[in-house]
Amino acid sequence: LSWKRNYFASGSSGLQGMFTPCTMTSIAPSKGLSNEPGQNSCFLNSALQVLWHLDIFRRSFRQLNTHKCMEDSCIFCALKSIFAQFQFSSEKVLPSDALRSALAKTFQDEQRFQLGIMDDAAECFENLLMRIHFHISDETKEDICTNCGATSDPLPFIQMVHYISTTSLCNQAVRMLECKEKPTPDMFGELLRNASTMGDLRNCPSNCGEVLRIRRVLMNCPEIISIGLVWDSDHSDLAEDVIHSLGTCLRLGDLFYRVTDERAKQSELYLVGMVCYYGKHYSTFFFQTKIRKWMYFDDAHVKEVMTHLSLAADSSVSNCEWSVRLTLNVPNHHRLDPSGKMWYQDV
Repeated sequence: LSWKRNYFASGSSGLQGMFTPCTMTSIAPSKGLSNEPGQNSCFLNSALQVLWHLDIFRRSFRQLNTHKCMEDSCIFCALKSIFAQFQFSSEKVLPSDALRSALAKTFQDEQRFQLGIMDDAAECFENLLMRIHFHISDETKEDICTNCGATSDPLPFIQMVHYISTTSLCNQAVRMLECKEKPTPDMFGELLRNASTMGDLRNCPSNCGEVLRIRRVLMNCPEIISIGLVWDSDHSDLAEDVIHSLGTCLRLGDLFYRVTDERAKQSELYLVGMVCYYGKHYSTFFFQTKIRKWMYFDDAHVKEVMTHLSLAADSSVSNCEWSVRLTLNVPNHHRLDPSGKMWYQDV
């Protein structure tokens, strides 16, 4: 893509213009997670490393003490246990068996995330967040009438992960660069917005015959955004184009058609994590704020990569790894809103 050359040459928010994220100093020790032959737990381990190394999430989760406990299938308790081991254990490699077991029991009826079976890291991450939300929040949905079940129009919904087709992403990147003389930092948010609504059309509610593109409005101000990249083929040749289409700074006002929260209008989030997939195996790049370097997590193996994600991205491309999920957060935030609505997007 010309996005790779032009955007990077501008020195803006393309990956080769990658800054070191200006987050607060972390005290989170980096440890590996075991994945013995036959366990196939790399998808869960990748999700766990992201949750642990997100300073905002880790510190907020530590403050949560009450929840709806599900006993031996309680994901909340299992996550508390593994977080305690991350913090206090002297072992360099920890087992994630308890969380894997709780996850399997929770989703047994759906036959998802079962023991010994490989699964999707992005969907695992999303479902972990949904279960945590279930454990700590009121079950009553404010947008649905408890008496008759009626809903408002338009219907608000909760979104833990913002999914985008990689094909749409690359196509939109080419179109945008053809229409603009010089790339700008806000193009990344606009690119994601255009790619996420590409082909998402509805008939006009007045039945006039017009076909309209769906417009998404952000109703809250999330501190963390997760972007799931959906690959349309198991043998896609877009890996390098996708990597070089990514920016490192995202404004919420650019990602959505409209934002209603005044804080969200000014909010900027920075790329701090990337989960990759190659050869039926997941691994993770994440920025460790204590040492201000990017780390690479491959189950039990942990190593420093570089201080700049551009080099980590080049490593990902050379190893033919596919990015499946990006994590961006607001820098210098010590703790999330304790209301339980701190991660997801009310759309």
